[in-house]
Amino acid sequence: MPSYNVIRANLINYEVYDETEGSERLLGTASVDLPELEFLSAELKGAGIAGKVNFPILGHTNSLTCTLHWMSIHSDLTSLSAPGSHMVTLRGALQQYDAATGQMIVSPVKITMRVLPTKMSLGKFDPGEQTDSKNELSINYLKMTVDGEELLEIDKLNYIYRVNGEDYLTDTREAVGQ
Repeated sequence: MPSYNVIRANLINYEVYDETEGSERLLGTASVDLPELEFLSAELKGAGIAGKVNFPILGHTNSLTCTLHWMSIHSDLTSLSAPGSHMVTLRGALQQYDAATGQMIVSPVKITMRVLPTKMSLGKFDPGEQTDSKNELSINYLKMTVDGEELLEIDKLNYIYRVNGEDYLTDTREAVGQ
């Protein structure tokens, strides 16, 4: 019987993989800034509307970006700055606590992103410190799963915006002949 008192605690740890061309090469990051979803919207005003209303455009978001922070300068930093598409996957372990059973639960989380390089910072040189080098990447595909369940999939170039299994752009694809 499933518990209804699971406390979602924190991320235990994670790894980053460059899966471009199937390399699955481990990347040595310090941290990752995940994308923030801001929905594209249009302001409506006119007869029958008392003022203005800001309506989100179904399944459309503004640009999505992520930033990979590196501990030091190395080839992984420069590899992700090469022009062209890269497939980056984050694999993490989420810690949860089941208050009913007293058990700790570890749940896998996976975030897959198809990205294009937009910015690279070499960071700084400071004796005894990390360089805090960075790659800023533009995301055109994003998929997030937890415990094998797909929670979010955004494919900007193929009209896919799926949340908890429901694709909100199915009618749009049909309307435009896809």
